[in-house]
Amino acid sequence: MQNNSFLHFLLFFSFFFFNLSVINAQTDIIESYEDYTEAPREVVYSHLNKSTYIEGEILGFTSYVFDKFTKATSKQTTNLYCTISNEDGEVLKKKLIRVTDGIASNVFDIDSTLSTGIFTFKAYTNWMRNFEEHNHFEQTFKVIDADNKSEIKPIDKKDIKVDLQILGEGGHIIYDIPNTIGIIAKNQFGYGIANAFGKILDENENVISEFQLNDVGLAKVLLSPKSNTNYNVVLDLNGDTVSTPIKGIKQNGFNLTLNQTKDAVKVLLKANKNTNSNLQGKGFNVGLHNGNKIVLAPFSFNEDGTAILSFQKTDLFKGINIITIFNENNTPLLERLYFNLTDINQREIDNVSVSSKQDSLFFNLKINEKIDIKNSNISISILPTGTKSYNHHNSILSQIYIQPYINGFLENGGSYFKDKNRKTEYNLDLLMLTQGWSSYSWNTIFDKNEREYIYPFERGIDVVANINDDKRGSYIVYPLAESKTQLFDVEESEDEFTIKQSFPTDDDLFRIGYIDTKRKEFKKKPSVYLQFYPSQFPDFSIPTKSIKETYSIDDTYLKNETNLNAFDLYNANKLEEVVINAKANTVETKVEKLREKAIVAKFRVIEENVKLTGMRVDTYLQRLGYDTYYDILSGRLSIVNPRIRWTDPTPLVYLNSALLTTQGRFSEFGILTFITMDQVDYIEYETYGIGGGIRGGAGYIKIFTTPGGSQINKPNNVVDYKVPLVFSKNKTFYTPKYSYYNTDFFREYGTIDWQPNLKFNNQGESTFKYKSNSTSNTTLFIEGFVNDNEFISQEIKIEKNN
Repeated sequence: MQNNSFLHFLLFFSFFFFNLSVINAQTDIIESYEDYTEAPREVVYSHLNKSTYIEGEILGFTSYVFDKFTKATSKQTTNLYCTISNEDGEVLKKKLIRVTDGIASNVFDIDSTLSTGIFTFKAYTNWMRNFEEHNHFEQTFKVIDADNKSEIKPIDKKDIKVDLQILGEGGHIIYDIPNTIGIIAKNQFGYGIANAFGKILDENENVISEFQLNDVGLAKVLLSPKSNTNYNVVLDLNGDTVSTPIKGIKQNGFNLTLNQTKDAVKVLLKANKNTNSNLQGKGFNVGLHNGNKIVLAPFSFNEDGTAILSFQKTDLFKGINIITIFNENNTPLLERLYFNLTDINQREIDNVSVSSKQDSLFFNLKINEKIDIKNSNISISILPTGTKSYNHHNSILSQIYIQPYINGFLENGGSYFKDKNRKTEYNLDLLMLTQGWSSYSWNTIFDKNEREYIYPFERGIDVVANINDDKRGSYIVYPLAESKTQLFDVEESEDEFTIKQSFPTDDDLFRIGYIDTKRKEFKKKPSVYLQFYPSQFPDFSIPTKSIKETYSIDDTYLKNETNLNAFDLYNANKLEEVVINAKANTVETKVEKLREKAIVAKFRVIEENVKLTGMRVDTYLQRLGYDTYYDILSGRLSIVNPRIRWTDPTPLVYLNSALLTTQGRFSEFGILTFITMDQVDYIEYETYGIGGGIRGGAGYIKIFTTPGGSQINKPNNVVDYKVPLVFSKNKTFYTPKYSYYNTDFFREYGTIDWQPNLKFNNQGESTFKYKSNSTSNTTLFIEGFVNDNEFISQEIKIEKNN
């Protein structure tokens, strides 16, 4: 939007027009709105490397947290909560990850916890929980267990259920005047019924109008309903029909119709005869806002019950524009969304060069347009061209510019930003028409109760150390993995001190030492009680419903008619017909097992802070997911892999390459109880029985001690404190190994590589490499930003032969 103190737009009527200077008189709406929107907002987008996974792969993701209004990366929050839940909403996996300069990345293992089925990934900040708007990120994905599933079959057409909805433009349908009607047809998974034809019939089966749905199941049509007449919408699905009545047509009232020219957007308000006389002499207001700023202007209806409001496109907000009509009591009556594509900040990578060296491919990406790059980040999923495992409905652009402002979820939201042509503009406005009211509730905005933002911004974890007795002196807080030693001098009048913005990870313990400065003693232990903020993983309770990832639905609904009145009425481009082979629904993909799972081997290098704890190695193994039990009387130690239920759950355990496992669960592991973590260099382990040999059905644990290392004793004046909530370490993404790379299965569901954090240099170049395989053609799915508020969302196809 231009840098005006307020948005200038003209309201044209047949007899008079009002100037925007009178907007200051509309204090109630403006003050309520400004009070509601004064608190900052965040919006998060997460780029997942795929939407279909094979058990044993890794889900890689990069999350971007933005200021909702400026579109720049957020500097407010460092804590991002990520969860994976099943179809019942039960959270199966969760991670707290650190956001740095608006960017965070990590992985989830697709292990036996996520068996074949549909799951939901969510990402949110604590601050987002204060608002009803859809500012978080949510996406479904599916998992296939190759051990228990042999084929991937498309959904059968007979199993599809259609939900057909009718919506009047602006929210109302009125008798005896022309109305623009929005048609929405979705299946039970949330996908649109693509390209189907339909018609509106009156109660005598007369055809009033015809329409064709677009590729996400949306259409609009004109209807002038006659009083006391019933109407139905009928959808033709290749011989089958779905029908629903048009309900809620009002005897009195006025409606809204939005039309646009090259330079302007015009809103026609029209009342029927029953209402016209009641409108004369009454004042109305039109509000235009984008979730941040609002402008307001009065208007009235002329003698024939019409009003025309005109907005110059150059003066509209960039992106979403929410137009609301209020009566004299400031009650919202109608609302229409409009999206202004002008000046959406998109950048493109338009030069890609590829070279090979030994067994690797080297990529160089370049933004040819000269640009001063201050900061940037892109994430790239590299998949075989023709993949069926990348079905994301939100790109970084649609998640930032559209999703937070609408009710419901977008289907194929990224398509609205790919080609800026007449067809895209038509489909985008059709989306805005069929959304109804925006995600901003006027009941909430007008609520006079004082607003409380009970969920604060979070920047790491704050720790309040409460001193239990009269211990004046110096308290030493030892460093975590990413912090420095801190010293707190406590006077007699003080009973606490605070450690700000700490970032403990999985292996960290808070270690605090005490020095009695009065007596110069170094042997007393601190006596403090620690309180952590935050201390637990927060639930995300805002109700949402997402499009469900499912198997392919290879079906379309087309017929040979060439005369399409509904689209002709709006000067729309007729959708091209697509010929689909009738046998397409019978195509099945054979599932292949991974030759080697991506999560097969894990390494845990023991950090210094863990060494200093003096923890026994068998206790540390519990952190890695094993069950250990030490019998003090017998000195026997048992180690069990709880993930294994089909065979002996005792893993192969090695100490410096010497095998300790002899007789399964009766093996003698007691020697490990004499080893503490300060003696351990690193541990390699595998939890799924892959690569452990015939006896390694429960996986293996390989413990390597520090060569020539000596025990490090913890000082007497130091106490360890367990942290209730920690940040997940940024784990490495491993590409799984497949038995074959030239099969339909790999081309449709295989993973080539994932690059979560790539930067551009000052010349606008970014480089990466990955290990080559026999795949001939690949596609780069790229999402990210440049200079805070310029975005990249591209698919680039690479032909290996070229």
